[in-house]
Amino acid sequence: MNKQNIIIAPDSFKETMSAQEVCDGIKNGFQRVFPNANFHTIPLADGGEGTVEVLVNSTSGEIIKTKVYDPLFREVESFYGILGDKKTAIIEMASASGLELLSQNEKNPMNTSSYGFGQLINHALENGVKDFVLGLGGSATNDCGIGMLQALGVIFYDNKNNILPLVCGKDLENISSFDARVLKEKFKDINIEVACDVKNPLCGSNGASFVFGKQKGADKDMIKTLDSYVSNFADLCESTLSIKRRVIEGCGAAGGLGFALITFLDAKLKSGIDIVMDKAGLEQIIQKADLVITGEGKIDSQTINGKTPIGVAKLAKKYDKKVIAIAGCVSNDYEVVFDYGIDAVFDITPISMDFETIKKESKRNLELTAFNIAKCLSM
Repeated sequence: MNKQNIIIAPDSFKETMSAQEVCDGIKNGFQRVFPNANFHTIPLADGGEGTVEVLVNSTSGEIIKTKVYDPLFREVESFYGILGDKKTAIIEMASASGLELLSQNEKNPMNTSSYGFGQLINHALENGVKDFVLGLGGSATNDCGIGMLQALGVIFYDNKNNILPLVCGKDLENISSFDARVLKEKFKDINIEVACDVKNPLCGSNGASFVFGKQKGADKDMIKTLDSYVSNFADLCESTLSIKRRVIEGCGAAGGLGFALITFLDAKLKSGIDIVMDKAGLEQIIQKADLVITGEGKIDSQTINGKTPIGVAKLAKKYDKKVIAIAGCVSNDYEVVFDYGIDAVFDITPISMDFETIKKESKRNLELTAFNIAKCLSM
C-alpha cells in the first residue's frame, strides 16, 4: 500500500479527543507502517458539538464571538463561525441554548428558551451573512423555537392581546396570536440549511417532548404537558399561516426548533453529516482514495441514524472504496453498521479501564490501534 492515498475522516471522540486529534492519532499509527503513503485528514462532525470548529478550520474561516442570553436569560459569551467564503455562517444552537450551559438542577424545559440562538442569527445577519448552516444538537429547550423567533422580531400575544415578554417553554400555553411580518423582509434572499440528525416529528409519542424531554429535565407529567403545549402552538401556526409542518421528519429536533425554522424561515432540514462533508469537499478527495478510515467515540446501532461513520461510508461506497471505522468503544449491537458500507470496525479501549484512565490513555490507544490495523494491511 506504499504511496497510496489514505483518507482519514472521523468525528470527535466525545469528552476525549477532538476530530482533529483523532485524525492525528490515526495518521501517526499508519505512518509507522506506511511512511510513504499520501494521507488526507478531514476532521468531521454531524451537526452537533464541534461542527463550527470543523467547518471553520476546513474552509479557513473565522470564529466570531458575541454576548447572548443563555437558556435562562443570563448573559454569556457565545460564538459562531464564518466560513472561508465570507458569506456563510455556521451556528451551533448549543453554543447559546445548550444543555451544557446549565447545571443539573437548572434543567427544566418549562423555563428554558432558544432566545440566545436567535441572537446569534441576528448578529450574523447584521454582518451581512446570506447563507446559514444551523446545527441543532445538544439543546436545553422544548420551546418550539418561540424564543429564537422572538429574538428575530416576532411578537407574541396572550388572549388579552398583551405582548408577552421574554418567552420560554411554559409560555407556549399562553400564546393566542403572533405577528411574524418582520421575517418576510428580514429573511428575503437568505438561505438556511439545518444540520439535523434526528427524524422525529414535532408531537406525539415519537415527538420532541416525549423522546428528548427527560434529558432536558422534564418528568413524565411535564413531558405530557409540554407535548400538549407544542401541539397547541402547531395548531395556531397552521390556522394562522395555512401550512402544516408538524409531521415532517426532523421538525421535532431541538425541542421543536426544527418546526419553527421550516415554518417561519423556510429552512431546509438536511443530514448534518451530508452538509459538513459537502462544505469540507470530502467527495472530491475521496474519489482518489485507496482506503478510507472514519470513526466516532462509540459505534453502536444508533450510528446508522445519520452519524458521521455511516455518512462517510455511504459516500465512499459511491466510488467503491474500502472503509475501516475506529471507535473509542463498541456496543454489542454494533454489527448493524456492516450493512451500511463499513467493512471493518475496531475499538481502542481495553474493557478493564475506568473512564478517567480511558481518557488519559486514549491518544496512545488510538495510535496503537491504527498501527495494528496498518500492520495487518501491510501483510
